[in-house]
Amino acid sequence: MVPSVYSFDRSGANVIDVIKQALARILVHYYPLAGRLAINSQGKLVVDCQKKLGVPFVEAMADYGIENLGDRRLLDSDVLDKLVYRDPMEHILEVAPLLTAQVTKFKCGGFTLGIALNHCMADGVSAMSFMNAWAEMARAKPLSLVPCHDRTILKSRVPPQIAAPYNEFVHVSDVSNMTALFEEQQLVYKSFHFDAEKLATVKRMATKDQQVTSSYTSFVALAALVWRARSMALKMKLHQQSKLLLLVDFRSRLNTPLPDGYFGNAVAMPCCLCTTGELIEEPISASAERIKKAIESVTDDYIRSRIDYLDMNRLEGLPVGTLIISSWVRLEYGKTDFGWGEPRFGIGGLPSSSCMFMSEGREKGIAVMLGLPLSAMITFEKLICDLNDTQHTHIGIQS
Repeated sequence: MVPSVYSFDRSGANVIDVIKQALARILVHYYPLAGRLAINSQGKLVVDCQKKLGVPFVEAMADYGIENLGDRRLLDSDVLDKLVYRDPMEHILEVAPLLTAQVTKFKCGGFTLGIALNHCMADGVSAMSFMNAWAEMARAKPLSLVPCHDRTILKSRVPPQIAAPYNEFVHVSDVSNMTALFEEQQLVYKSFHFDAEKLATVKRMATKDQQVTSSYTSFVALAALVWRARSMALKMKLHQQSKLLLLVDFRSRLNTPLPDGYFGNAVAMPCCLCTTGELIEEPISASAERIKKAIESVTDDYIRSRIDYLDMNRLEGLPVGTLIISSWVRLEYGKTDFGWGEPRFGIGGLPSSSCMFMSEGREKGIAVMLGLPLSAMITFEKLICDLNDTQHTHIGIQS
């Protein structure tokens, strides 16, 4: 379950009823979210919409003001646990809800809407579409986007046509003993703000090498910086393989694009894989070029082949040290208006392998959010904040 929290500084006496009734109405259109997961006779994961177990909706009151939540973009786990309802049966496949909702009212008059959504059901784009549709219902507006639930659009081919092996499925051994680091030290979460000026500096760093003629987006340049800094902060040995997975929305990359209202997961995970020695000895521009090429590899053939591969192979867990970067910069979660203005959008409970890029709204900046063991976070913060290419050397790297 992926948790998120929308916080609003003001509300009305009927806020809970409005949101609850709007949820009931929007589930008519997004009915799979009221179902439960099941395994069919072919051993495939499906959504059973016949059980009609619905969506848990919880009402709560807080005896303090909403300002006491602290950083509402990246919430502490203790705060998140109070604002997002976690069903006690969520670990039992057949009865676990696919969506939960909790409205918490605060003494100051503000409120939060805490959501937990099963990632099997929707990626970031689809989740945003659902939340915006829910908000439209709350404001008595017609749906601006009708959902499409036809998952057969992305079904595997018969026979399968797997073009080539994929680096994202290559096993990476932990030769740097990072497992012990994650087990022995407290996991610390932080967010780092990159305004327009800092983003311009990062992009200049990514094109500093005279051999590079490419231009890079803010995402590519920032991802290169984060990948290098994190690998160094974790003290990966020079011969340690460092794997970067990039979540790429492929809706418009298919030969026949998906319908605008497609509700589901339409995300590919192209991979960059190299040794830590290669990563830190090459200029940042080379890392950026790796990332750019990985993103460009997401074509119709790549996507169809990967769907076929996943239909035939069971995935292993992510090895420690793997980094997954997801960008929600273009997802306007901060505009989900239920009738009480635009919210502040926050997340929490990020896996240790994940790094999230989020929009800073009107400031036109990017917030980088991730978690690391305490000692690694101290090093990472120094590297990420100095924004000096000469600082990205062999800090703590072992041969």
